[in-house]
Amino acid sequence: MQTLVVTFSALFGALVLLNRGQFRAASITYLAGIWLSATHAMALNGGIRSPAQVFYVTLPISAAWLLGYEAALWVSGVCVSCALLFALLEVASVYLPPKAPGTAFGAFSSFGVACLIGATPVAQILRDLRFALTKSHRAEHESRLITERLSIEIDEHRRTERALRESEERFRSAADSAPVMILAHDANQNATFFNKVWLDFRGRSLEHELGAGWTQGVHPSDISRCLTNLGTAYAERREYHLQYRLQRSDGEYRLVLCHGVPRFELDQTFDGYIASCIDITDLKRSQEEALARQKLESLGVLAGGIAHDFNNLLGSIRAEAELLAEELHEDCASRNKVSIINTVADRASEVVRQLMIYAGHESAMLESVDLAAIVREMLPLVKVSTSKKATFRVDLPDRVPMIRANATQIRQVVLNLITNASEALRETQGSVSVVLNVVHPDGDHASEWILPHHLRLVVSDTGTGMSEEVQARIFDPFYSTKGAGRGLGLASVQGIVRSHGGKINVESAPGRGSSFEILFPCLLGAELRSGDAPESSPASEQSGAETILLVDDEEILRRAVATMLRARGYSVLEAGEGSAAVELFRSHLTQVDVVVLDLTLPGLSGREVFAELRKMAPAVKVIVTSAYGRGRVLAEIGGEPALPYLRKPYQIKELLYVIRQTCANEFDRFAAS
Repeated sequence: MQTLVVTFSALFGALVLLNRGQFRAASITYLAGIWLSATHAMALNGGIRSPAQVFYVTLPISAAWLLGYEAALWVSGVCVSCALLFALLEVASVYLPPKAPGTAFGAFSSFGVACLIGATPVAQILRDLRFALTKSHRAEHESRLITERLSIEIDEHRRTERALRESEERFRSAADSAPVMILAHDANQNATFFNKVWLDFRGRSLEHELGAGWTQGVHPSDISRCLTNLGTAYAERREYHLQYRLQRSDGEYRLVLCHGVPRFELDQTFDGYIASCIDITDLKRSQEEALARQKLESLGVLAGGIAHDFNNLLGSIRAEAELLAEELHEDCASRNKVSIINTVADRASEVVRQLMIYAGHESAMLESVDLAAIVREMLPLVKVSTSKKATFRVDLPDRVPMIRANATQIRQVVLNLITNASEALRETQGSVSVVLNVVHPDGDHASEWILPHHLRLVVSDTGTGMSEEVQARIFDPFYSTKGAGRGLGLASVQGIVRSHGGKINVESAPGRGSSFEILFPCLLGAELRSGDAPESSPASEQSGAETILLVDDEEILRRAVATMLRARGYSVLEAGEGSAAVELFRSHLTQVDVVVLDLTLPGLSGREVFAELRKMAPAVKVIVTSAYGRGRVLAEIGGEPALPYLRKPYQIKELLYVIRQTCANEFDRFAAS
């Protein structure tokens, strides 16, 4: 019994070790158990009494050493079977009767053979069991490795998702903080993202803008062009620049510039576009205004450049008109026409002077002006160009206070207001009213002004009138309700009125006409009234016998002036350019009394001619003529504030007056004017 316990204990221990994968330890345990069992069995039988018993004990150990553990298991099974067989034979030999030894021996021999035969399946079963346990352990190990690898991949996927969410949050935060509108489209031209700036600009939610919802805000006139250009960019996979009008949350359409670039995945798969948009309405308007200002500045430069030539032509017209007037009798009807020619030439010269002021060549001169006289003077000229269906109602007092103003600019104001009033009638019958009166301190406007008296000019019409929206913008530069207008008329009127210390008010309503009221401050103290002004023209014409060198490059003007001077007793030498003037003066150095010198000359300039004359005769008397203002002339000529100066175009009586004053050395008062 003890032998069986030891054997089965060893077998059970070996099975446990095999289940844990410890094959070497299981084999050693099993072999050791068999060896102990065999040794114990032999000890019970009285020890080792034959060489066979030693063989049974040492054979498993030798098999394990030489053949391996599997062979040792098989050998051990055979040894155990043989040992048990011989042990049973020995026991049987004791208890069985001697007469039947063969029978017992045969039975036990059969049992031993059966055990010997069964040892092989037992060894195979143990070997299969060890293989199954080994395979199960290996599968378990592989499953554990797969589980660990899957856990690592899941953790990596979670980290990737978290990083992607963080990246998307950072992008949205950066996009919402950007000072521009940002949007994104997928590969099918559907909008997939809009930042906060876009949504605030549109005043709509993200759900309403996604897909094709954003196109609802594009101006109907721009939507076709916008989508066509966008489709072309998609087809070519290139960046695009679009300009279109987009409706803001307040309903106003604003011009936006949209710049989009294509997006690609890591595998270069096209993924749509991302774009930024900025509102360029104010920038576009500023550029247009800057361009208009540049054009006006260019016009000013051009005006300043042609002023001299134009004034020469006006001077020639006036000179020829004066010659014609001298040839006509006093009672000739044509003398009135000649007078009209001179008047028109005067107005044209004032226009040229205004252009030069605009070009910055000189500043406007303020003087005492009779506003009533200017309005009377402008009305006939305006009526010629206005609608024949307009009826004029004029109320101008005979005597009104004078105002301090620039006459040319005031004429521009009157011309603009009356012309606008006439155009407001369009093709319908209507009236234009022009009223001039004095506003006293106790009047309606007394609280708005510091000065005690103002002259009020009201120009009204019965035309179409203006809405409040139009009235709010009529004084804006470049704003016009006329197809051919430039929007500078009323803007310049407002500027002129304000520069004269005045104010302009407008009253209008659709279908009720318009009324423009202008208030000018009157001169204070001993103000002059119309009809009281002193004679501002030069003294009476005088003849003389002096020799005059007339230097001017305008041949018609020079010949007309020379003719009139000769008619009054003067000897005249003529020169059309600078070098000829110097040579002529050198050859008649002792004869020339006065030089009438135009500053703008071909060849030697007027300044160079003046310097040469002073070198030859330091005391020579020179009268400078120019289309430019006195300040510019003195700066160009090099000083001498007492130098006689006559502005073109001039009348012959003005030239005669200056000549007489110069010859008499009495030109100081004139020079200071």
